Amino acid sequence: MKKWLTVAEGAEYSGVSRDTIYTACARRELRHARVHGRRAIRLKPEWIDAWLEQHTRGAEPGGPPSKAREARA
Repeated sequence: MKKWLTVAEGAEYSGVSRDTIYTACARRELRHARVHGRRAIRLKPEWIDAWLEQHTRGAEPGGPPSKAREARA
């Protein structure tokens, strides 16, 4: 596996759209690095895994609620 992934590769790796990756980066939910100033985003697979784990925990029955669900309550 490559050490650094592009947004397209990260989307394919995680099974989500590129827009979802960009949105998560913009919301600072997904750790990322910018290359060449603010142009290119690069991701590490372990950062994507951590982000996915964080977002799936709240969806599991009996698991802790997500921050979004807590905010609505």
